[in-house]
Amino acid sequence: MRFSVLSHVRNRLALLMAVFFVPVWIWVVKVTAYPTPVVFRLRAVGAEVSSTVDRIFQISSALHALTVITGFVTFRATFTARDMDERLVLAGYPRPQLLLAKATTLIGVSMILSLYATVLLRASWPVLQPVPLCVSLAVASLAYGGIGLLAGSLLRGELEGFFLIVMTTFLDTSLQNPVTNPYGQQSGLGALPLFGPAQVANAAAFTHVDPGWSVLRALLWCVLCACAGMVAFFMRTRFHGSGVASGPAAAHPEKVASGAAQ
Repeated sequence: MRFSVLSHVRNRLALLMAVFFVPVWIWVVKVTAYPTPVVFRLRAVGAEVSSTVDRIFQISSALHALTVITGFVTFRATFTARDMDERLVLAGYPRPQLLLAKATTLIGVSMILSLYATVLLRASWPVLQPVPLCVSLAVASLAYGGIGLLAGSLLRGELEGFFLIVMTTFLDTSLQNPVTNPYGQQSGLGALPLFGPAQVANAAAFTHVDPGWSVLRALLWCVLCACAGMVAFFMRTRFHGSGVASGPAAAHPEKVASGAAQ
């Protein structure tokens, strides 16, 4: 856990994006988008919603910002730790503990970012249901965190991973935005990671309607991608030492990792 947290803390670009990029993006949309009234239907909750263009784009911007940041930090943490993880496994450190630390850190990052974005959005206008909004943002972050974990386990370069995360989130948020995609009837749209979170976020922000459990669709993406990444990790280290770490290996993994490298 300590190594996983430190890997995120040392990612200064991601920290700057989280602290400054999220509020700046929400504020820029607020002051530049027109407050034109818009009426649209949310398929997942079966409700007609009335809002304005600027507020809808603020929700979409928050979803995009959080998914990009979470996907990027998870990808980079997984990608840069691959060699060390393999050395720890070679030294006898148990794989489940390594994977559980990454998953726990991902959950923590998603919760912190979603709370931060919810506070910013509520400061912009009186969000009607802040708790479901926060949950939808957190689940969206988890979905792309799982994708980042899978990409970090499979891809060979950082540029490829960053490009994959940015373009995937951009396409997904554009299709889920009721302004840029007012009808939202494309085949397979409901299978995308952000369908459930976007539907719930808009319902929570603009209505008193119970958003239901459609947000859980995105958790399936997180679980499937995380499991695929774990399988890739197990396959890559299947010929490494299988003993359970004890003594120095459990207490000081950084020392055994260094010894394995030598």
